[in-house]
Amino acid sequence: IKYILESPEGTPAEYFERVFRRYAGLPWSILETEHCYVRESCEEDVEAFYDIYKAPEVTRYTEGLFEHAISEKAYIREYIEKVYAYFEFGVWTVILEESGEIIGRAGISTREGFDIPELGYVLGLPWQGKGLAKEVCEGIIKYAKDELEITRLQVLIQEGNEASVRLAQKLGFEKE
Repeated sequence: IKYILESPEGTPAEYFERVFRRYAGLPWSILETEHCYVRESCEEDVEAFYDIYKAPEVTRYTEGLFEHAISEKAYIREYIEKVYAYFEFGVWTVILEESGEIIGRAGISTREGFDIPELGYVLGLPWQGKGLAKEVCEGIIKYAKDELEITRLQVLIQEGNEASVRLAQKLGFEKE
């Protein structure tokens, strides 16, 4: 038994839908912005992730994917089971609504050695510099506050990643 309800009365219908989606292996819809749709990642996203992450400019400041897609798919399966199911948040897939293309990943994660959850984001090169990362991150910050009751987030940025520094500043983060 993964879910127990002491009293189902008053439980929002969205909760039951999410329980069903988890059992059926369907990704949860997280949020929509003006131009993008954010949902949980699934194995079918892996090919698009490899297309995004193949650009050295994308992986210069972030972890890459596993060398082989089969390992990345296994990681995604475990992530769904252990991270999404436990925390009900994580790093999600970002989709451009207009075309349905997967354009990146963004979300909230916990990092060992830190008490504050981290906002993270990666967009493919063709979609950088268009304001989409800011739009998606603003949606995630609002979601974190309103839905997850997370009151503080951090952005960990590697030295030299000036584009991420500018985005974090636009989002209201301050350097510590």
